[in-house]
Amino acid sequence: MKEESLMAAGLTLNEAKVYLALLKLGSASVNDITKKVDIHRVNVYDILDRLKEKGLVSSIMTKGKRYYDPVEPTQLMKLIESKEEQVKQGLPELMLDFTLKKEKQDVFYFKGPDGVMNAYRMMLEQSDKTLYAMGGSGFNRKFLKHRHTIWDAERKKLGIKVKALYYENMKGTKIGDETWEVKFLPNEFQNPTMIDIIGNLVVILLATDNVMAIVIENKQLADSYKKHFEMLWDFVAKR
Repeated sequence: MKEESLMAAGLTLNEAKVYLALLKLGSASVNDITKKVDIHRVNVYDILDRLKEKGLVSSIMTKGKRYYDPVEPTQLMKLIESKEEQVKQGLPELMLDFTLKKEKQDVFYFKGPDGVMNAYRMMLEQSDKTLYAMGGSGFNRKFLKHRHTIWDAERKKLGIKVKALYYENMKGTKIGDETWEVKFLPNEFQNPTMIDIIGNLVVILLATDNVMAIVIENKQLADSYKKHFEMLWDFVAKR
């Protein structure tokens, strides 16, 4: 866990091992450190140099021998702040590159819970105030868990309402709140995909073990899916 915390601050695994060893040893020679971390002596020298550059290690010569001392862990926060500042400085240029690419690219692929949440966040960036959801089965809530709860709270804060078509086997379960309008499709329509439409976005969620989301940004396609949704909505109303 300690190694993971250090790696989250930007250290490599071996840098984390050497720094932790120094915290336990205090002032130590390369030989002392090598025995503690089981990393080749030559590599330990390189690692110590990198840790010195990051401000996490200092050294001193005593009786012709060099000893290394750890700098207190609060330096890690300065390291993180430095990295954050570097990102901020480069962000305008990065955003320009992303914007130029986005103008050409209108299909995005996301995998895993965090990836799918990126797709969901894109929906909240649209100016429309109605989200059309087809093929609801409750999978997204179960799979995304607290992530979906946070996202749903943000959706409501933005004043976006949901018009959803779930399957009949979901009747009797709690679906949404007063911001939701729900109807039910016959179970024979059921398949492992869920489709959300809002603004110019169509988000296709493949609800399988290897969950993935495909986001298509295209006004004509989104309008076409909305018409398809309304046809199904009217079909359900007439049953």
